[in-house]
Amino acid sequence: MITQHSRGTGDNAATSGRVPALPKAARTARIRRRSTLIGLLAAAAALAMPLAVSQPASASVGACYSGVDSGTTNWAWGSCTGVSGSSHWRLHVSCTLGSTQYSSWFYGNGRTDVQCPWPSNVRSTQIDIIY
Repeated sequence: MITQHSRGTGDNAATSGRVPALPKAARTARIRRRSTLIGLLAAAAALAMPLAVSQPASASVGACYSGVDSGTTNWAWGSCTGVSGSSHWRLHVSCTLGSTQYSSWFYGNGRTDVQCPWPSNVRSTQIDIIY
């Protein structure tokens, strides 16, 4: 006597009314993906929380300006006043041949100059500020 056993496949699955169960590997992969997603969301929330509360009330920056030095095309300048507390700033310069130059970080008021490497010219300037 030959006996057939059905595991939710073939013709018997269509008539039984049951949805075939996922193989163990597929269930494990689904659980792993879900756990990874929950872990990533928790990590993102943990990183975002200190950023929202880390700014001390005493940190401040008054006015900052930047531009290209007069009479040149490859030197840029940056200046900030009214910097106090833990605030710090630097000059960020984009050059025409794709390089980016930065000044050192400054705590307090000051002025700085940054040069693009020859034969590049200054494309844009900005002041990066951390409060």
